[in-house]
Amino acid sequence: MILLPFLVISTVFFIGISIFHLDQSISNYYDFVAIAMVIGGTLSVGLVLLPWEYRKDLRRVFSFLMRPEKRQYKKALNEMLFALKTGKSSGLSKPQFLYQRILSDGLELVQLGLSKEKIESILSERVFHSIRRWKKISNAIRSLAKYPPAFGLMGTVFGLVNIMKSLANSENASKLGVEMAIALVATMYGLLVANFVVNPIGELAQKKAEEEEEYAQLALECVLMVKEQTPILEAVEMLNSFVPEEQRQTFNDIVASEEAA
Repeated sequence: MILLPFLVISTVFFIGISIFHLDQSISNYYDFVAIAMVIGGTLSVGLVLLPWEYRKDLRRVFSFLMRPEKRQYKKALNEMLFALKTGKSSGLSKPQFLYQRILSDGLELVQLGLSKEKIESILSERVFHSIRRWKKISNAIRSLAKYPPAFGLMGTVFGLVNIMKSLANSENASKLGVEMAIALVATMYGLLVANFVVNPIGELAQKKAEEEEEYAQLALECVLMVKEQTPILEAVEMLNSFVPEEQRQTFNDIVASEEAA
């Protein structure tokens, strides 16, 4: 999955190539007013729009964006296979992912003797509310993307006002051309921030929410099969239906895990 550091680095790289091809100096594209308007304005709006009541989930979103995601279906299936064989979670004191929390909570509900319908209802609600928080965050970030171009346009207006003043003072044409170029840089900054930073962050957060939901549904199915005491082979084949073919558990994997245990 393409994460934020790679996205920023690749964007800067290709912009640099474009500037080099145009035989321009990078300094031609620097303007403090444009940076202040776009970055400062976007951050200010973000402080208002982002759902700070979900601070913990926001930290997880940005943590996810800053590092590669190593989790695989096979690892999750191994944890669920352990739960199917032992009726216990894999021993994580603080589950890191939603599916691990669902698995741990579900096995606890099974031990409490709740019915299958009640367990499914409780866990489905927990999945729904957890994913809803992630989607609220991603929607808030994506809605934030419409503001940087507006702030960039505002920076351009500031530049144009300065140009009009220069015209009033009868400045020479070459200086006016430079000031016009600087004014347009603000609009460029707004488009860059919106389309290469804010919008991709929102899209990545949305994809993360969908992935978390997929894994959580897998864990929920596992808990229900533990409740019904489904035979291991049948349970694994059912769980395999939720995952890509290359990530599925095979009979040899099951035998190997039993030998390791």
